[in-house]
Amino acid sequence: MEIDGNVVAKAGGVQRRLGGSRAVLFVFAMEGLENMAFVANAVSLFTYFYGYMNFSITKSATTLTNFMGTAFLLSLFGGFLSDTYLSRFTTCVLFGTFEILGYGLLTVQARVHQLRPTPCNSAAALSGGSQCEAATGGQSAMLYIGLYLIALGTSGVKAALPSLGADQFDTKKNPKDAGKLSSFFNWFLFSLTVGAIVGVTVVVWISANVGWDWGFGLCGVAVLSAVVFVSMGKSLYRMNAPSGSPFVRFAQVFVAAIRNWNVPTPAAEDELYEIKEKGKGGINGEILQRTHQFRGFWTRQQQ
Repeated sequence: MEIDGNVVAKAGGVQRRLGGSRAVLFVFAMEGLENMAFVANAVSLFTYFYGYMNFSITKSATTLTNFMGTAFLLSLFGGFLSDTYLSRFTTCVLFGTFEILGYGLLTVQARVHQLRPTPCNSAAALSGGSQCEAATGGQSAMLYIGLYLIALGTSGVKAALPSLGADQFDTKKNPKDAGKLSSFFNWFLFSLTVGAIVGVTVVVWISANVGWDWGFGLCGVAVLSAVVFVSMGKSLYRMNAPSGSPFVRFAQVFVAAIRNWNVPTPAAEDELYEIKEKGKGGINGEILQRTHQFRGFWTRQQQ
């Protein structure tokens, strides 16, 4: 497979094009299945916390909002790892695995009665007729580990999966891909919506009427299937290599400025160093005019 390329050599020297509409079918499958699991739990976990983990109404709401907030905030972290150190494909598979582990923990906890408190009659508890058994520290820890593994997993998938799909259309080398790229995002949103609809109907009904262990288990199987689907398309993907950390480049500017603080600045601007090669961080567009306020950032032409 050729990284940052459009073709891949097959046995016998025959070449075929990477990316395109065939490749993104696997992306649509992963998005629909993963979002089905996430949305189903986003709308029903409050009931699980309150009715099965014996959390108070306030604690149930707080736990749910913390889980949702963490899932979306960690998308920044997932996107950073995807663009800097890991490829987008690797990020989807790795973080999808974290999500599977989280659903597995919640499934086991919902299935084994000793791993969660005994559910109590809420009406009787409110009237003072009985006292609800509080979750122990170990039971709460298992719940939170499962929840935040799911939050971590879904954050990486949500950050990397749309970009993985968009990478399959090279609008610079093939102008026809521009229209296909717009169509991709429409179908991506359609897949997301279909998954959400199935999640809030089928999965929520199973959790409420069959059992939470079945609901969590179905979500785990869905995400596992999503990872399998996206992995099946690996041979078709155009994969962009990670570009490195922008923070390192940002820091290098200041390190170079400190080192060159007392270096005499050349009078002729053609003696200044410019990176103009493509693929090496060069400037492919307009070069901004220099000012004299920050002459320490100037460097001489390398000999």
